[in-house]
Amino acid sequence: MFNTGETAEYNPLLDIDTSFAAYLNARTRSYKDHIVGGKMDYAFDADFSVKQKITTFSSWSKVSKTLTSHEIPNKIKRLFQSADMAGSLKYPEIYSAVNTCAEKLQISIPTAYVRNAPNKYEIYSISADGVEPCIVVTSGLIDICSTQELVFLVGCECGHIQNNHCLFDMAAPYFGINDLDDLTENSQSSVNDSSVKQIACTISEWLKLADVTGDRAGIICLDDPHEYPHIMASIYSKGILNFYGKGEINTDELMKQYDVLHITPARNIVLPESCSFIERRILAGLEFLSCEVLYNWRSDLNKVDIHTVNKQALEVRCEIILDAAKGGA
Repeated sequence: MFNTGETAEYNPLLDIDTSFAAYLNARTRSYKDHIVGGKMDYAFDADFSVKQKITTFSSWSKVSKTLTSHEIPNKIKRLFQSADMAGSLKYPEIYSAVNTCAEKLQISIPTAYVRNAPNKYEIYSISADGVEPCIVVTSGLIDICSTQELVFLVGCECGHIQNNHCLFDMAAPYFGINDLDDLTENSQSSVNDSSVKQIACTISEWLKLADVTGDRAGIICLDDPHEYPHIMASIYSKGILNFYGKGEINTDELMKQYDVLHITPARNIVLPESCSFIERRILAGLEFLSCEVLYNWRSDLNKVDIHTVNKQALEVRCEIILDAAKGGA
């Protein structure tokens, strides 16, 4: 190139690092900046503490080993043989939702499997050491959900993967948590009845706390997180949240209740006994909308006129709202 004597215009593209090392770093980026004290910064503290308690039970080691070495690999093998893998051409709605949530939560993209079950509305995730994480959805759920409902549900499952919930969730049937008087054959053979009941109660309580963490992950993934209560109410009315059944939630009344709750000091929070757990769960999710952690994940959100609180203040309020301080201890 000849020097014409003129000063060339500055080209900002020259500042871009196109080396392979830079590509690899961007391609394998992680959420390590969001890990505080060994857990995700958005995770419900009570979820983490109760999960840690579960691992101290003598029966846990045997069950977790059975799951990771036998049941989970076999389950994924069956899925591979019987379910369709979502892609850009087949089940693009769920494929897009998985990609969106993985991007916002900064995780590797899980494989999405779709089971052909038009009359079932299920979604769950599978993940363990040595196993590529996946999300399993029924075709019926895809048919009845809006785009943002799918994003929220997939975001919750990505949150379960990110917070290492899947193994604990899959262990629940081993301890007969649905009916403590009707223990499964596996649990009877591994531990005595009293210890089964103890861990069953703990896992049953943890399942609720883990869903609060999952809700926060789903909120992070939504285009507009403030749509959360309406999306939750719609999902609940469709019977997708099977652990809590199916029912109607009056979001207008719930938001009026929250308007009062939100300005009430933590020490004065009192909820009526008639307030169901699903309603408490939504109220706890609404508290997350004003937490600084959300805006650390979503710098694109406008928080003008929003008074944000720190994580510690959020957890105090959520434990009171959920009565987790008593139930999860």
